[in-house]
Amino acid sequence: MKAVVLEKGALLVSDIPEPQPFSGALLARPLVCGVCGSDLHARDHVDHLCDLLHRAGFRGFMNPDEPVVMGHEFCCEVLEGGTKFARGQRIVALPFLTGPDGVELIGYSNRFNGAFAERMLLDEAASFAVPDHVPTEVAALTEPLAVGVHAVAESGIDADCAAAVYGCGPVGLFVIARLKALGLGPVIAIEPSAARREMAAAMGADMVITPDEARIGGWFDELGLPIGLSDTMARATQTRARQRAVLFDCVGKPGMLMQIARAAPVAATIVVVGNCMEIDPIEPAFLLQKSLQVRFVFAYSPDEFAAALDQVCAAPERLAPMVTGQVPLARAEDAFAALTGEERDVKILVEAV
Repeated sequence: MKAVVLEKGALLVSDIPEPQPFSGALLARPLVCGVCGSDLHARDHVDHLCDLLHRAGFRGFMNPDEPVVMGHEFCCEVLEGGTKFARGQRIVALPFLTGPDGVELIGYSNRFNGAFAERMLLDEAASFAVPDHVPTEVAALTEPLAVGVHAVAESGIDADCAAAVYGCGPVGLFVIARLKALGLGPVIAIEPSAARREMAAAMGADMVITPDEARIGGWFDELGLPIGLSDTMARATQTRARQRAVLFDCVGKPGMLMQIARAAPVAATIVVVGNCMEIDPIEPAFLLQKSLQVRFVFAYSPDEFAAALDQVCAAPERLAPMVTGQVPLARAEDAFAALTGEERDVKILVEAV
């Protein structure tokens, strides 16, 4: 079968062996699959990514010296296997299968190919039917939305909080979408790209600005959440419109943690969702003096994946603008190139049919 294979830093359309179904696995035909930021990093810095995951103890992560078929943000059609779904039914699934070394991440496994291929295997128990009213391309947003669902759940945010989202690429936009779906906020979005600021507004952000510490600080101050110690101690608790701030780092670049800490109100929580792949020094005493909490979050649980699908199904039209392009399998490299360009696109899907 045809697949887009990552080998030695290059994406090549190649013939690979057909996947062999086993008990508990479905044989499925990918319909569309999104390109993730981790896919971009895997293409350009595969040794770095693999070294990091291996040091973190992920035994099922790929060997960079062997070919891999990426693609983990997918909507598929069932071909055969199992009893839970009918042939031809559309499904989404958690991108995990169990191999000899334990759980393996589909799309970053040398054993189980991802969705940039004509066929793939999925765990039947971790798969969910897509209702008829949900377009295929929107259903494929379930997996990346689950990352936002998890980040919001782990942040501890509630109705007494104000939120700031730094970075309005896909991760930040899904965080905004989740916050607003839960009725939380107000939410300020901080993003240098005009196209992505427009998308943040479409996802429901209450204010959207370019990076500007003074404006961010002023916005929080109007809510009764000063960024300085003296102003905080002088402000009566009962005069606050919100009692606490939660700031989401969805950028993943060196220097962001300290930049966010400077603009964070006292006693705020910083939730790190963006994947910074470099060593990033911070000043612990500064965070200590402001009583800032920092929480790093990764991936999602099966229940959070299901909650993401529920959100997709409840209002697919709300998330549809996130899909800004589609390319056929043979042009997958074009999607990667577009997403490393001027940041006009948000989510580009590869059509595997």
